[in-house]
Amino acid sequence: MYIQVYKLNGISAGDYDRILKRSETETESIMADVEKVISDIKVHGDKALVEYTKKFEDVTIYEDKIRVSREEIDEAYRKVDSETIEAIRTLAGNVKRFHAAQMPNKMWSTEVSPGLVAGQVIIPLDKVGCYVPGGRGWFPSAVMMSVLPAKVAGVPNVYVCTPPAPDGAIPPGTLIACDVCGADEVFRVGGSQAVAAMAHGTQTIPKVDKIVGPGSKWVLAAFKLLYGQVEIGTLAGPGEGIILADETANPEFAAADICIQAEHGLDSAGVLVTHVPELAYAVQQKIGRHIERLNDYRKNFVTESLKKYGAIILTDSLEESIAFVNEYAGEHLEIMTAEPLQDMQKIKNAGGIYLGHYTPLSTGCFGSGPNHVLPTGRKATVAGGLKTADFYKAVTFEYFSRDGLANLKDAMVKLAEYEGFPAHGNAISERFAK
Repeated sequence: MYIQVYKLNGISAGDYDRILKRSETETESIMADVEKVISDIKVHGDKALVEYTKKFEDVTIYEDKIRVSREEIDEAYRKVDSETIEAIRTLAGNVKRFHAAQMPNKMWSTEVSPGLVAGQVIIPLDKVGCYVPGGRGWFPSAVMMSVLPAKVAGVPNVYVCTPPAPDGAIPPGTLIACDVCGADEVFRVGGSQAVAAMAHGTQTIPKVDKIVGPGSKWVLAAFKLLYGQVEIGTLAGPGEGIILADETANPEFAAADICIQAEHGLDSAGVLVTHVPELAYAVQQKIGRHIERLNDYRKNFVTESLKKYGAIILTDSLEESIAFVNEYAGEHLEIMTAEPLQDMQKIKNAGGIYLGHYTPLSTGCFGSGPNHVLPTGRKATVAGGLKTADFYKAVTFEYFSRDGLANLKDAMVKLAEYEGFPAHGNAISERFAK
């Protein structure tokens, strides 16, 4: 069997912990190695980028070719068929419209009390680095999810780092997506070394204010180690998919959907939770057909990741299934139940939610509109996915007239005295001194 069925009320503590933690244990084991990479990039810059790309990717790049040229981007359009180019443009349009709808008013104000007007102004970040993964696949869709919300927010300098192919080139579809979405610079470097380069800057890659994007356990480890030295967006590591299902779910759909995130790599996860035994065992039997349809490369990923972090969890009720979903706090959650909208309102922890029997989570991967850069490793307990608000600052302002300050003077001076800050109070009183 490709995947094991576990009864929730009989599962061993070890299996429960493994399913719940998924690849977090793998990330923890490489932290020391990633810390060395970060240190080397900080000291040696481009030279270290070249060396680590050869060491980790077995790809040769050159210091003077780290930046992708305009000519390479133009050439990419000649290498990709017109239907794919149009698909990129169409789906990028969806993503742009969705994130534009997330933008608040550029500025607002209100009269808080007589003579006091206060409000908020939206100021975009100045320099953002977008990590676009590669190696296990090429991801024009990931370009859309990071570059477009940054540009919608008004970020003037958006840089993309993405791993090169074995010949040292960037896949043409990725370059076309960078062009369509408005990336200002593209650099041929990936992994933890790319994250370190954007955090500290090198001779070629600018130091940025914030880094966003999904990636491998190596990228996730770099995000965790660099947090505090540079702002980090949603912590999106190895893929996770969990399905909440009842008796109305189609077992073929569920079996196919368990494989979606599992095909990302050996450290990904696919889980089904249901209170319906017939569904649980039907999915277990049918999943093999969907795995056998894959090429050997993806088949290996699905088989191994489901063996390590996959599971079909059988509960005693829909309520118990929902409780497990909230405990799992997965990156992607599909709700394949009779009342998905109603059941969604009971969900506390999920990165992104896909409702109904015709919304496999892969729809979100390819540009339906909402962002697919989602929190992994149970970070969905405190965060949602990447959004336009991640790329701007909401800065408050206030303006007092003389009468407005006089109106609140006594209360403010009194509170300053109580808190033990006489200079604060003096600055207010001085404006009304005789």
